[in-house]
Amino acid sequence: MRGNWTRIDLICGPDTADYLAAELGEAFGVSVEFTSGGVRIYLGEDRFGAEKTRLLALVDGLASQLGEAPMEISYTEIADEDWSRKWKEHFKALRVGKRFIVSPTWEAEPRETSRLIIRIDPGRAFGTGHHETTRLCLEWLEGCGLAAGSASLLDVGTGSGILSIGAAMLGFGQITAIDNDAEAIETAKENVLLNGLSGKIDLFCSSIEEVGGQFDAVISNIESGPLIRMAAPIASRVREAGLLGLSGILTEQVDAVSAEYVKMGLLPAGRKIAGEWALLSFVK
Repeated sequence: MRGNWTRIDLICGPDTADYLAAELGEAFGVSVEFTSGGVRIYLGEDRFGAEKTRLLALVDGLASQLGEAPMEISYTEIADEDWSRKWKEHFKALRVGKRFIVSPTWEAEPRETSRLIIRIDPGRAFGTGHHETTRLCLEWLEGCGLAAGSASLLDVGTGSGILSIGAAMLGFGQITAIDNDAEAIETAKENVLLNGLSGKIDLFCSSIEEVGGQFDAVISNIESGPLIRMAAPIASRVREAGLLGLSGILTEQVDAVSAEYVKMGLLPAGRKIAGEWALLSFVK
């Protein structure tokens, strides 16, 4: 992508930073960088001009909700080549779980042959494997016991496509991945091709309500608010005796999210914590 970028730094405490990162990632479909003073995101200059009002409304609304003073925000214009170089400096190959290596496309492919290598160029979509929630989800897919054979999977909020790609490598059969961001779907399609998985993953820009059928497993790594709002349609896509994995959930939000899915008839099947984030498992 050509053109300049705007670096947006939001100054806040560590507790607020967790909430803010989740809200920004969900609202704008971007990766969020934690800094010593708060959080940081990047938006292309055209998008920043179009989205600044919405960004400020989100930040002011969260501050008000948490009973805090308005957050300090600074903006820095950055040339495209400088932003790209900075991003690549921070995205290195990473071992995830027992079976995966997540590797950026601009680095040489790791020589290790004992692991499944996911090649990712996240573009402007969320999902590199470096965030705790992405790692938790890949580990859940690895350990859920459904990979062998023709088990089906629905990936809700696929972002870069990393979870669907990992599932295909593990041996899942029918894989459907959706996102409400058309740009994320285009990025995911490119990553599917990069990993030689064309034809194994069906990608759609759609809402959960537009997806038909039921699946052996459903995975969603988004944020607690949308997970709560979409509890009914997400739960209804899990077939009888099927599995559900949910992440993008701060540890203090676990009980609220879990309660909504229990109301939908799912049984808690465990939780896993990484830092401030949690993954919840359910069985139907």
